[in-house]
Amino acid sequence: MKTNRLHKHLALAAVATAAVVATSNASVVTWNCNLVIPANIDGQYMNVEAQTYNTSGSTSPGWDINPYSATSLSWYNASGSGMMRYPGVTTGSAGSLAEGTVVSGAASITGSGASVFGAAAGNWTLNASNYFGFKFIAADGLTHFGFGRMDVGATALIRTVAFVSYESDAGVEITAGTGGPPADYDPCATFNPTASVGNNNLSMNSTTAANLVTSCGTAYKANYFKFTAPFDGAYGFNACETNGVKLAVLSGCSAGSSVLSCGSPCQVSEINLTAGQIVYCVVGGDTEATVLPSPLNIVVSAPLLPACVSAAAAVFGSNPFDNGATTGNQTVATDATGTATSIIYNAAWSKFTPTVTGAYTFSLCGSVNDTKMALSDVCPGAGTMASIAYNDDNCACSSGCFGNYSSSLNPTNTGLPLTQELVAGQTYHLVVGSYSVADGAVSGSLVIDGPPQGLPCPGDYNGDG
Repeated sequence: MKTNRLHKHLALAAVATAAVVATSNASVVTWNCNLVIPANIDGQYMNVEAQTYNTSGSTSPGWDINPYSATSLSWYNASGSGMMRYPGVTTGSAGSLAEGTVVSGAASITGSGASVFGAAAGNWTLNASNYFGFKFIAADGLTHFGFGRMDVGATALIRTVAFVSYESDAGVEITAGTGGPPADYDPCATFNPTASVGNNNLSMNSTTAANLVTSCGTAYKANYFKFTAPFDGAYGFNACETNGVKLAVLSGCSAGSSVLSCGSPCQVSEINLTAGQIVYCVVGGDTEATVLPSPLNIVVSAPLLPACVSAAAAVFGSNPFDNGATTGNQTVATDATGTATSIIYNAAWSKFTPTVTGAYTFSLCGSVNDTKMALSDVCPGAGTMASIAYNDDNCACSSGCFGNYSSSLNPTNTGLPLTQELVAGQTYHLVVGSYSVADGAVSGSLVIDGPPQGLPCPGDYNGDG
């Protein structure tokens, strides 16, 4: 939690987590980090001098600045560091600085908390690049001054630190917007943003990126985003939310990589990939004059999870279950909105198609290890499963409950109760597994209870018997 941030800063840590490229001009050092800031309570902890970062302060030794928050663009500072307020402002957090603003000891550089968005001088601007100034304590134990550029999208929660620059000489002022020419864009740089299944708001380099020529035409100032297929199937890539996009998918990031598919113009045909296969989604403008926004939203669609699609059918009554032979984990929603989630470890899948509409109960009985379970009306793709019911530790078995190790889905269970009736003829998907990665295999009986099954009476229109 934020209340122990200073403790995290002072704690020792073991690893650094970023590969970086630095450029220098005189005594100005620039870190071209292209670092997406998560919209959560941790954000990113950045060590400006070491050019490392992490989502935990305890594993980012010597961090200096910390942009974060799930509700705003906020800043937290290590001891001795601080964010520069807009000149003349004496309270509040980091201001949005005009190019040419001097960051020095004479400035008010003690700000923290949430930055203000609006039209007034010093307010931050959406869908724009904003400069910020800061000070920090370097390894020499002295105060150094720096500035950075934050690219903000349609909301304050879509934000990327494009770069930070600082004076290597202690106490020397620096001017926002200066720092020498930017580093050449490297399509294979390990710090480049990566894409995953779903929406990806990715920072774009529209300054030094080179063009990519394909059979579909030229993608100007093309940026490369690494994507790793989570499982076998057909994947789609599109950036049609933005006009003027040219898109392609390549087998690699280096010169000579083959073009697997290219856009027409903002999306590509579905590509069959195998689990673990790495490809690069390449995005650029469709004309030399096009300047794409940063961040840019790229949507990656995935096939349905094969283990769910091919799951064996469960029958009304008792079914044996055992996850000892499964290895994959499944993240499931644990509330109706899908904002809270939980991981079911060594997930085992089954499906159930009721013949009668009504209220049903699903119970895991007899397991000597801790269980979890969730139910959905659709198979998930990669990522979180949308649950209609979720439970951990609730027993509805007539016998065979071992302490709190059994789980049940019914209208009164804790977690996400199963309050809706299941519809006759519709297939539902059940995932069961272990409570944690440390738990052993779970096994026992999956008991499905509800209205008596069989062919309904022709006159029983609502299937209630």
